[in-house]
Parts: sequence; structure tokens; C-alpha cells
Amino acid sequence: MELPKGCQYCIRGEKLVLFITGLCNQNCYYCPLSEKRKGKDVIYANERQITSIEEVIEEAYLCSSKGVGITGGNPLLRIDRTCEYLKALKDEFGEKFHAHLYTTPDLIDKEKLEKLQDAGLDEIRLHPTKIFNEGANTEYYKLLLDKLKLCMEYIEDVGVEIPSIPNMEKEILNLAYKLDEIGVKFLNINELEFSETTYDTLIAKGFEVKDDISSAIKGSEETALYVSENFKGNMIINYCPSSLKDNIQLRNRLINRAKNVAKDYEVITDEGLLLRGIMIFDNKEDLEEIAEILRDNEVEFEIVENKIYLNPFVLEDLIEEMKRARYEIKFSAYISEVYPTVDALEVERIPLVTKKLKFRRRK
Repeated sequence: MELPKGCQYCIRGEKLVLFITGLCNQNCYYCPLSEKRKGKDVIYANERQITSIEEVIEEAYLCSSKGVGITGGNPLLRIDRTCEYLKALKDEFGEKFHAHLYTTPDLIDKEKLEKLQDAGLDEIRLHPTKIFNEGANTEYYKLLLDKLKLCMEYIEDVGVEIPSIPNMEKEILNLAYKLDEIGVKFLNINELEFSETTYDTLIAKGFEVKDDISSAIKGSEETALYVSENFKGNMIINYCPSSLKDNIQLRNRLINRAKNVAKDYEVITDEGLLLRGIMIFDNKEDLEEIAEILRDNEVEFEIVENKIYLNPFVLEDLIEEMKRARYEIKFSAYISEVYPTVDALEVERIPLVTKKLKFRRRK
């Protein structure tokens, strides 16, 4: 069966993640939002905090995005903002720019759906929080199914997205069959993970980490696979492991962005990060002398305050050549590996010259 379109763009790293607000009217114990987002009315485009439509469009271009996933918090708590940003993206990139949105059934009504339809929403995913937080009764299932049917009147693709809580196979299968009966297109099941804000709560509930190299929860994958293998209906059931999100989706999105933002002297790694060489000088005259050498050799570089940024491999060769030529210049140098994001978060630093060695200038 074909994956939901929103998932296809996500796997290829072509989905812009538009975090429209951190406000939410639910209190899910497994919510992975960080402290800087949870409960705060802030907007992010991927990892970049933004304040305008122009910035979200710029981020979409930088990441070569072909679609957007609108999330939160709960986007319907800021329905006008959601529709304003969604319509702007559709106007900029066209109708083929796929848009899906995550929300909960309690906030769904005809007026909001009309606004989302007018703004160009292609796909909506409801999260039935009560099933996993309190346990759902007949009344809640009726509410959920009624809201899903209402969504189908306005939005082309309607699905449900849930976490895979260990040992809830029976409840999830029951949900799946109810969704299938009314024609819901898909059920997405995400592997449950620890996060900085949920660790203590999940540990207190008896959950354990799956292995030493993952934040995924033991038993979550088994529950999801059991449901997938034992469901006999027509609806698409898609399992999304944490490794897919961490190792493939994010990597592909970083590679797409790196290709658009990398400077001529930066090297793109297989993981989509950027490598750059950095020289730091105490003396401006020393900096200018090295800059002149680089210009003479037609080497791409950039001067930022007391630093020279250049290709990391060129930097290694330059240091070796300076040692042989006995230059009398003081500097420190290292190779920096950073994310291709606005904040250029550094993930590794490889020292090349750490003590500001003094090379004797060639006569």
C-alpha cells in the first residue's frame, strides 16, 4: 500500500516542519516537546525560530521543501495564524506544495475545517489523546468517529496518528477497525521515545529504553508490528520507527538545506553537516598576510572579525606548508563541523593548532 503523501515528503527530507504554536489544550504524558517550545506561543520553521511569513518561505526555499507539515502544540488553537501561513505557502509554491496538519478531535468543527479547506490543506491527522491518556469509552469513540467523518467532508486525505504504547495492541487494533469502518485512509503508528521533558514521567510509568544507541522505548516497536501484521482491514497502517525519523528523515532534510546554504569553502558531509576550517589570529597584520597568500593562490575564504574561514583540507595543507616555510605568525586553528541551520550549531571541533604556535616568517 502507498504511504500517505505527507510521509513520502517527510522521508525524502522534502517536508518543511512548521511548528505553529507550542500551546496545547491536552496534557499527554508522552509529549516530547522541549522546554523552549512546550506551552509557549512561538513559531518555528524546522529548527529556526521565526516571526514572519517571509522567513518561513525563505526556509522552505533553503530546504528545497515540496510540502509542509503543520504541527505544535495544537495548530487549531491558532487557526487564523495557521491558515495565514498555509495560504502564503500555497500561493508561493503552488497547489502541488503538499500540506498536512496534526490536531486533536476535540477542536474540530465545521468553521475551522472550512478555513483550512480555503487555505489549501491537503491532509489532516487526528490524535485521539484520550485513548492513551485516560482510556476511551463508547462516548469518546463516537466523538472521534464523528469528527473524522466531518473532516472527510472538507479535506481530501484524513488519517489518525498515534504513539505505539507497549502492551496496548488490543486497544490499537480496536481503534484501527473502527477507523476502517468509516473509511479513514490511514493510521500512522510512531515508535515511542524518551525525551528531555518526558524521561522522568516515562521511567515512573515503568518504561525502559530499548538499547544503548537509541531513545526508543522497549516494547513499542513490537506493539506496532503486531498491529500491522494482525490488522485484516483495508486501511493503510504505517509504522514509523524512531530510527527512520532520526537517521533518514532528518539527514535528508539537512542534506537538502546544506546544498543550498553551503559556502564555496565548506564541505558537505554524508550526514548533511558542514565542515569548515577556521584560523584565529591575535594580530590583524598576521591575518592580512595569510589572507593575501590565499588570494594569490585563488583559494576561497571569508574573514569574520579575527578569523579566517576556509576549506578544511586546504587549511591542513596550509599548516603543513607554513611549517616547512617557517613562517613567524601566531594563530590557532581547527576544523569545525556544524549543522546547516541558521544557528550553525557546532557538533564537533577538531584542533589543528591549539597553542598558537609561532612559525618563523620566511626571509
